[in-house]
Amino acid sequence: MINLSGKITSSIKVLNLTPLVRFELTDNHEAKVNCLIHQHALNFLALAEPNAQIAVYGHYNKRHQFIVNKFMIQAKGVNQFMSHSA
Repeated sequence: MINLSGKITSSIKVLNLTPLVRFELTDNHEAKVNCLIHQHALNFLALAEPNAQIAVYGHYNKRHQFIVNKFMIQAKGVNQFMSHSA
């Protein structure tokens, strides 16, 4: 499993109602990664917002999109993290 951390730098889009969610993560080296999340996507929608600090764990698919299996989002205004995993 690969670990990435950085900031959500795009709008969070619901691609279909299964649900499948897409967002762009910019890591600490300014590299942009297209991310997809299917497992726990509704929890992700409730917790995530643009410019939030995030750490994700997952793998790349054939189209070089990062498939998120686990995520942690930093809580607003606090130094705590909210996480969710499969």
